[in-house]
Amino acid sequence: MTSQTSKITYLRRLVAIMTSVVGLAVVVLTFLQVEWDRRESLRQHVADMENLSAALTRQAESTIRDAHAVLLGMQRKLQVSGYGPESLNEVLEVARAQSAILTDVQGFTVLDANGRPLVTTVRNPITSYSALDREYFLVHRNNQVSGLYIGPPVKSRMSGEWVISLSMRLSDASGEFHGVVMATLLVQHFVDFYQTIDLGSQGVIGMAKRDGTLLVRSKDSDQHAGLNMSSSPLLRKVNEEGVTRGSLVLTAMIDGVRRIYGFDTSDEYPILVAASLGEEEAMAAWRSRSLQNWSLAACVLVILFSMGWLIWRALGRQGRMEARLQSMHRDLALANHALEIMAGEDALTGLANRRRLDEALRAAFQSAAAQGQPLSFVLLDVDHFKRFNDQYGHPAGDEALKQVAAVLKRHAKRNADTTARYGGEELALILPGAESTAAMAVAERIRADVEALAIANQGSPYANLTLSIGVASCTPGQAIQTPADLVAAADVALYAAKSAGRNRVNLAAQPV
Repeated sequence: MTSQTSKITYLRRLVAIMTSVVGLAVVVLTFLQVEWDRRESLRQHVADMENLSAALTRQAESTIRDAHAVLLGMQRKLQVSGYGPESLNEVLEVARAQSAILTDVQGFTVLDANGRPLVTTVRNPITSYSALDREYFLVHRNNQVSGLYIGPPVKSRMSGEWVISLSMRLSDASGEFHGVVMATLLVQHFVDFYQTIDLGSQGVIGMAKRDGTLLVRSKDSDQHAGLNMSSSPLLRKVNEEGVTRGSLVLTAMIDGVRRIYGFDTSDEYPILVAASLGEEEAMAAWRSRSLQNWSLAACVLVILFSMGWLIWRALGRQGRMEARLQSMHRDLALANHALEIMAGEDALTGLANRRRLDEALRAAFQSAAAQGQPLSFVLLDVDHFKRFNDQYGHPAGDEALKQVAAVLKRHAKRNADTTARYGGEELALILPGAESTAAMAVAERIRADVEALAIANQGSPYANLTLSIGVASCTPGQAIQTPADLVAAADVALYAAKSAGRNRVNLAAQPV
């Protein structure tokens, strides 16, 4: 029963541990799946933005390259042919032809050394203005750059539209400044094109110069035109770390929205294009899948822990049943033990009964024979006990027997000694390992102690209750071969003690 209870306790612990382990595994695996899905989703968005920014950079390069080629032609024509009306007219015709082809170019313009337009292909231009204060004009006049200069976005004084200037220096034969040849790109064309690309409500495409000047932004371009973005992490990554293409996730300086950026820089011109998705919108699908995964995991955990709890509770009920059965088993064992005691014990005196006496004597006889040890058997009889019962009554007789039995128990000091009621008023004592001398001494002390009880017995010549005792001792297997022979010898000795006048101890006369 104890083993079974321990097994149930072990099983309950095992169920609890296994449920916890499996539950933890479900949580860990779900977390790993969700995290992997997040990284894959982010990686895909990053790849998309990198590819998109690369394509848009190539598109911007192509637009600038086409305009640059026209400007080179115009510059060479003027510097070779001069700035006379005929040369200017030829340049104008070429510029008009190219303007019809290059739709992103608002127009081509030639400015003199005072910043005034000589010729332009801009439709319905306002020509009464000067570009003396424009950045692109000052840069070329001061000879700060050679080749093409990409200026910041400005509101055109000729058309009133936001444009990006592409300009080159014009020089005379001696190399002196003679003006600027310029192409203007419509910012709105870029904005319109960028807005055809679906990047969600938070997505933004921007084109900027390497120095951080914002050229075009697909949202609120007019409001942020020319904004210096050089302190942004993206520009620092390009200019300080030398990264020409890549991605990053950051919070925008302009509107504070956190976005996933892909960017690419031009190898030909000092520009870069960045395409971005709002992180919240980009990861919305992942969050939906994540919620589904965690919901499924929660359902699995509920089922798992419910089943574990049911099994654990069932094992608990079984354990309690086992405990009750174990308790019943103990009670039954105690009852059986009590029955065994009752079956082998004399109810009146508490001494062993005759059946138990026979078993004990047989076991002691066999043990003594095997070890070559002595064995003594003492047989006691209460003198004139019938007269005592007749005179004082059976209850008094029973009480007298109890007191005699108590004396007998006191002198059975060793665990191996056995006291028993042989029958009626006869009692017995088995003394394993005791020779005749020791057995006689024990018997004499018992006789004396019973006499000292001074239990009145008027039917006895001694006036008190006394004992007659017969003692037989032997080494089993020699002169005496069986337990019955030893009992018979003690009985003969008892009869001799009675015949000699009672209240005495007599040793069996046969050799041992």
